[in-house]
Formats: sequence, C-alpha cells, structure tokens
Amino acid sequence: LVASRKHNLKHRYGITEEQYNQMLIEQKYKCKICRQKPDKSQTQPDKPLYVDHCHQTKAIRGLLCHKCNVALGHMNDDPEQLERAADYLRSA
Repeated sequence: LVASRKHNLKHRYGITEEQYNQMLIEQKYKCKICRQKPDKSQTQPDKPLYVDHCHQTKAIRGLLCHKCNVALGHMNDDPEQLERAADYLRSA
C-alpha cells in the first residue's frame, strides 16, 4: 500500500511523499481553504488531505480536506462561479 501511494503521488501529481509531507507541515496539517484538520472518517489514514491541482496546468495548489476538494469540483474549479456563490451567500 505504501509503495502504491508513493507511485500515485509521483505518477498523478509529480511529487514525492517527502514533498507531500512537507506541504502537510507547511499547512499545519490543515486544509488550505477551510483551515480545519480533516475529519478522520472522510480520509484515508495515510492520506489526511487530498492533493489539489489545476487540471489544465497540473500545478499543485495545495492540500484540501474532502469537503473543500469536492466543493471546488462541483464548481468546476471556476473562480467566477465561486465568486458568484460567495456573493450570493453574502447577500442573504
């Protein structure tokens, strides 16, 4: 399992496990968006946060909890759509 995780990080995101762990430390083991530590029931024990990346450029943006990662996906990683959603929430 550990070997496949290392392969997955390198193959899918171009980073090593050490780079992932450094990102975890830099983010204080918290989601880059909501700044919460992930709920252990929603993550794999060896993968506390998900690697978020731009699907066009493949650039890594940070590590996210499950909820924030899914939210970006539902908004198609579209900043304008996310801004409209934020404006909507502010107007209520």
